[in-house]
Amino acid sequence: MEIIRAKTYAGFCGGVKRAWNRAVKAADQSDGTVYLSGKLIHNSPAMNELSRLGVRALSDDDIEHGDLQGKTILMRAHGEGPKAFDKAKLLGMNVIDATCPIVTAVQKIAVQLEQEGYQVIVFGHRTHPEARATVAYTERGMIIETAEEARDLPHYDKLASIAQTTMLQADYLELVEVLKTKADQYEDRGRICGWTLHAQDEAVELAKQVDACIVVGGRDSSNTIQLVRVCERHCPTFHVETADELRAEDFAGMRRVGILAGASTREVDIRAAIDFVAPLNEPPSFSRGTGAEHTVGVLAGAAGL
Repeated sequence: MEIIRAKTYAGFCGGVKRAWNRAVKAADQSDGTVYLSGKLIHNSPAMNELSRLGVRALSDDDIEHGDLQGKTILMRAHGEGPKAFDKAKLLGMNVIDATCPIVTAVQKIAVQLEQEGYQVIVFGHRTHPEARATVAYTERGMIIETAEEARDLPHYDKLASIAQTTMLQADYLELVEVLKTKADQYEDRGRICGWTLHAQDEAVELAKQVDACIVVGGRDSSNTIQLVRVCERHCPTFHVETADELRAEDFAGMRRVGILAGASTREVDIRAAIDFVAPLNEPPSFSRGTGAEHTVGVLAGAAGL
C-alpha cells in the first residue's frame, strides 16, 4: 500500500506541544499527583499516558477532602474561565497556565469587544471547554453553533463575532454572512487557528489523491472532527483514535491511503496506523528469482508545529 501522510499538519500543534511539555515537566518535578483543570487535550490515548505519569483531572472529591495546599494544577490547553483560576488560588494551589496562546488572544479580544459596547458572539460548540472559557471572560457573550441559529437572533446596535479556534472556516464564513444582517454596526474578529486552517486545506488536497483517508485523533477533538468532515467529501474516511480500530477488509482493493492526524494526536499513534495499512494489498512475493521489490511510499514530514 502506498501511504501519503499529511506533510506538515499532522500531530501535535504548537499549543498542544506547549501544554504537553508543561504537564510532563510538572510530573517530573513533583513527588505527588499533578492535577488538571479538565482534559488537558482532547485525545484519550495521550491522556492515559499522562495518567501513568501521575497527571490527572482534579475531582470534586479532591476539592472537598484533599489537602491541595501547594499542589500543582495545570489549566488545560483549551483555557478556563477566571473563576477556575481564582478557585485554584483560593485552594492554595500552584497554578500553571497551559492555555494555548492563540486561545488566550481570542479571550482578550472578547473582553475588548464587550468593553467597546458590542454584543459578543462566539461561534463554537456549547459543550466545548474553549468556547465556554471564552464566554466566561464576558458578561453578556453567547455561544452560537450554526448560521441557522444566528438567523433567530434579534437586531443589535453593535454586534461582533469571534470563533472557537478549531472550527471549520467555511462554517464560520456562513455565520458571518448572517450576522452582517443582524446589527447596525458589525465587527468580524473571528480567528480560526492557523494550524487548523492549514490542516484543513492540506486535508482537502490529500483526500483528492487517495482511495481512502485515515484520520487519527480523539473522538471529542473538534479539529480532528473537522478534518474528517473535509476528507469524507472526497473519499471514504476512517476516524480512529488508535490503529486497533482499523480493519484490513475496509481497504480491500485500495492502492493509496492518506494518513492525517488531529492537533493532539501522538506520533506513536500516527506511526501505528501507518504500520497497519502499509503491508496491505501488497503483490505476492516470489520464493525464487529476482523480482522487483515493491516500495512503500511514505511522505512523512514534521508532526505539527
